Amino acid sequence: MIKRAVYSLWTKPMNGKTVGFNTEKNLIECFALSLHYTKKWFDEVHLVTDFEGKDLVEKYGLSFDNIDTSLEHAMMGIYENHWSLGKIYACKLQKEPFIHIDIDVILFKPLPDKFLKSDAAFQNLETESQEYWYKWLLDHAEKNYTSKPKWFDTEKVKAYNCGVIAFNKLDVIQEWWTESLNYIKFLDESKFNYDHHLSCLIYEQFCIYCICKFYNYNVDLLTFYGESHEKYMGTISEELAKKLGYTHLIAASKRDPLIEKKIKNRLLEEGITIKKNNKDLSIY
Repeated sequence: MIKRAVYSLWTKPMNGKTVGFNTEKNLIECFALSLHYTKKWFDEVHLVTDFEGKDLVEKYGLSFDNIDTSLEHAMMGIYENHWSLGKIYACKLQKEPFIHIDIDVILFKPLPDKFLKSDAAFQNLETESQEYWYKWLLDHAEKNYTSKPKWFDTEKVKAYNCGVIAFNKLDVIQEWWTESLNYIKFLDESKFNYDHHLSCLIYEQFCIYCICKFYNYNVDLLTFYGESHEKYMGTISEELAKKLGYTHLIAASKRDPLIEKKIKNRLLEEGITIKKNNKDLSIY
């Protein structure tokens, strides 16, 4: 059973310290709420970040059992739009079973025991509606990526959404990290005119699906806990999200003023105080 939760925060792609949020304040409020619930369900919570990330969380009083700043050096020379690579590095550092949780994921309830006991576990399987964004890059790889690993199967697009990433068996994570770097190097050297934001879909979500399948991992998904048809659906339905107490503020949802207000209200309900320079930021 997984007892350790891990967050990662690479500040270089943060675009003014917002990581997709409207303001630094909004980011910290969501992170604080996520951290509050994660501490309820796991024995220890770690953060893997860089120097600026450590300063940021300490400035607002977010506390962890351990803060590792090795992203400062591990991400040197990496183009900032490869924003999810820091997450894979954080996973690579782990030496015992763990779950990585995105800072925009909030676990209002504990995750199912079975989910935390599987070889590996993820949020959901990506849907066919998202296939185009993968195929654009995978078609390019099929023709040009001559050194791709044998599990890099471009025939049928399958990928895992990595809002949460859980591992009890850790032996494939180094390969995931290494091949992510190899794929990024291939893209850079090929001078392919692509959107760097989309490259994350391949090395973060597509590659880990292929790796887990190739090595016969027993993989669990949160969508397995809904109605039978939902195990094949890409997104978690609203009903299943309520059942699991699971929220992932993907894409532009984290910039929605209504969502921002809900986060502020929940902070108040939970009595969570965020401080910056000894000033209470939980009420505005």
